[in-house]
Amino acid sequence: MIVDRLETPYLLLAAPDLLDPNFARTVVLMGHHTLEGAIGWIVNRVLDRSALGELPPLLTESIHQDTPLRLGGPVLTNGLIVVYRDEILDVDSIEMSPGIRVSSTPDVLPRLFGEQPSGVPRGLLVFGYAGWGPGQLEHEMAQGSWLVLPYNEPLAFPENADELWERAMAELGVKPENVITTPGMVN
Repeated sequence: MIVDRLETPYLLLAAPDLLDPNFARTVVLMGHHTLEGAIGWIVNRVLDRSALGELPPLLTESIHQDTPLRLGGPVLTNGLIVVYRDEILDVDSIEMSPGIRVSSTPDVLPRLFGEQPSGVPRGLLVFGYAGWGPGQLEHEMAQGSWLVLPYNEPLAFPENADELWERAMAELGVKPENVITTPGMVN
């Protein structure tokens, strides 16, 4: 089966044998996928530095000290954006797909990250994104580089990103050690 495009949002899981250091063992929340290309954010690459240490003091005054920073992908890694679920009134944002929004306005920070995180976070603070040009992701999928999991909020907005790839694979019903990808097959 050749994939023209998938309805977003969905989760893209790196196949076990995908060795590209940008994407090995990643879970990507896909927010946009058309024939013109695709955009998503890696959700399981938590940086070892806090938001408080990376953001200007004016911005950090309104967020909780435990707010994690993530590396959303290899494109524009110096660009900080917020990916979040649901709409927040009076905040400039773009709806990437049903229920998934992005914003780079500081107004969104206290509303999503003002309290200590517990449960499924409403948003992710990410540097960069993952992007594919026309036909590129479809080609990679046909080569067996990616597995697709329907949108799952606790996996897309994880409270804890440790072993998220393994949990997502289990949710898909896949044991990574049993996966053999074959070019030309879409998993």
